[in-house]
Amino acid sequence: MWEQKYRNNMSSRIVVEKNEWDRVYKDLENEVIKTSTYDDCIIQLIGDVKNKRILDYGGGPGVIAKALKDLGANVDIYDNNERILKMANNRLSSKNIMPDKNNIPQNTYDFALCNLVVCIVEDDEVVDITKDIYNALHKEGSAFVGFCNPKIYNVHESKLDIRHSGNINYEENHEYLKEKKEGGYIVPEKHRPLEWYSKIFEEAGFLIKEISFTPEYVFKEKAINDFVIYTLKK
Repeated sequence: MWEQKYRNNMSSRIVVEKNEWDRVYKDLENEVIKTSTYDDCIIQLIGDVKNKRILDYGGGPGVIAKALKDLGANVDIYDNNERILKMANNRLSSKNIMPDKNNIPQNTYDFALCNLVVCIVEDDEVVDITKDIYNALHKEGSAFVGFCNPKIYNVHESKLDIRHSGNINYEENHEYLKEKKEGGYIVPEKHRPLEWYSKIFEEAGFLIKEISFTPEYVFKEKAINDFVIYTLKK
């Protein structure tokens, strides 16, 4: 059991399981490389957000939401971690923060975001999240769903992460452990091929408009794109 071996060896490090992100919220707020790699890229992809209604699904402490608000958007955050949502109060009004997904307005938003969430939850939760986002958008709305690039699943180290994975094929859904260099904590991550995600998004009713990757760089002689972002049209 390779994964248990790594967990035992890392017992002195924080292993962040689902719904425990408040344990490392200060690290999330102070990320620099990830912000310049991912956050700036998705904001550029969205384009003009002035006076647009945006849902940040799984928005955590509200770092991206605050950046969009500063650009003129009206941003709501949903997250199921109430403790970390309290930290979003420093960036957004409490009326824009929702701890209960049943309170998300339907057929309302111009844009919906889901940033680095679907790669840390179970398969059935990805399905539910995709349906929630689809239902929240108005009929001309678009969603931007970003997650760690599964194409680099076998790259042991990047500028952002160190991966501990077994000898498993790209086509196989599996879990591995990832060390975050910014913060030094460990997170269990789900690997799923892009084809799996595309099928889930299309089954929810979305049209896949574009599949983008964050900018490429070279690290230890390997060309790396850390993240992938789907642009989906309702």
